[in-house]
Amino acid sequence: MELDFLEDEPKLILTYLHKSKFSMIYGLSMLFLDVIVLLILKHLSSYGTDFADRLIIVISLIFAMILIFFMAYYLFLNGVKLEIYENNAVKYYTYGCRGHSVLHFKFELKDIGQIKIKNRPFNCSKLIIKIRNPFFCGIYERKVNKIRTVSIVTDRKNLELFMKEMEQF
Repeated sequence: MELDFLEDEPKLILTYLHKSKFSMIYGLSMLFLDVIVLLILKHLSSYGTDFADRLIIVISLIFAMILIFFMAYYLFLNGVKLEIYENNAVKYYTYGCRGHSVLHFKFELKDIGQIKIKNRPFNCSKLIIKIRNPFFCGIYERKVNKIRTVSIVTDRKNLELFMKEMEQF
């Protein structure tokens, strides 16, 4: 399988929508939680007692860990992209450091073995694909002689287009 002659523009991209209802709800809830915690900390700092100071430290440490967890979860939720080209070639990307996409696998549509779809809230679906013998693109390109499973959270409209593409193939 030679994929060096790929076109510049893919005909279909499956990725999580960054400007969806989930993103809006997530952002507003984190902002609301930040304001509540800051008001609690401001109220506790006005007491000036030893117990209030310890409570401020505990709340700050716990809230910082929760905030870091949800920020990391949100970033990893968006960290996958699947591009389908006109010549039935497919590229599977994940997001690396600083938002740059890293190519992990290259394969063709005929290499897709099994597809599972799970509906998610906010007009999204999780697509789980089993790929037979993809090309791994790391330091050097090599063929993996195993079945690999990849998952993508995507919009349901894009998923319908992908399923029509699979039916035509």
